Amino acid sequence: MYAMGRLVLAEEFFRFARAAQHVRDLEDALAASCTAMGFQYFALTHHVDFGNSPDSAVRMHNYPSSWVSYFDENGLGQSDPIHRASHVTSVGFAWSAVPQMIRMTRADRDILARAGRIGIADGFTVPGHVPGEVNGSCSFAVAPGCHLPGDHLNVAQLIGAFAFEGARRLTGLRRIDTSGKPILTDRQRDFVL
Repeated sequence: MYAMGRLVLAEEFFRFARAAQHVRDLEDALAASCTAMGFQYFALTHHVDFGNSPDSAVRMHNYPSSWVSYFDENGLGQSDPIHRASHVTSVGFAWSAVPQMIRMTRADRDILARAGRIGIADGFTVPGHVPGEVNGSCSFAVAPGCHLPGDHLNVAQLIGAFAFEGARRLTGLRRIDTSGKPILTDRQRDFVL
């Protein structure tokens, strides 16, 4: 019966994400779901350098401002180890699995250690891959001294995917092609032509 309650949380978020009319409403729902699952933080973002990013990139979060400043000042949008690990899988993963997913450098270990000192200790990340678009992800994290809520990771997978798609819809990033033809990236078209 307890598992059914967790699924209800995902279903409620899905309905809200589909009906939301404003990004702020989606962000508020994501924050509430984050807390209900037992996480302290969330970050839904495209993996770009937000210091020089295109206006079309998505980012919503409740991370500590000191972490966001450090992240942006160091252009970590594309090089962050959690982001890089999300590029090699299509399902969510605990951050403890990252060393088995990518080659970790000293800089990567330093980034994760700094995040821990700032207050972001462990997490679970749901990749967001859409052909022809910049990669992204939705992460849920806990503070130092808190355990990853393992019984909610499947729900986090669902909520993260629904949130990413909802954000794409609300920001106009989701491209719809009514012709039935595949949408190719500029790079893909270079090879075809």
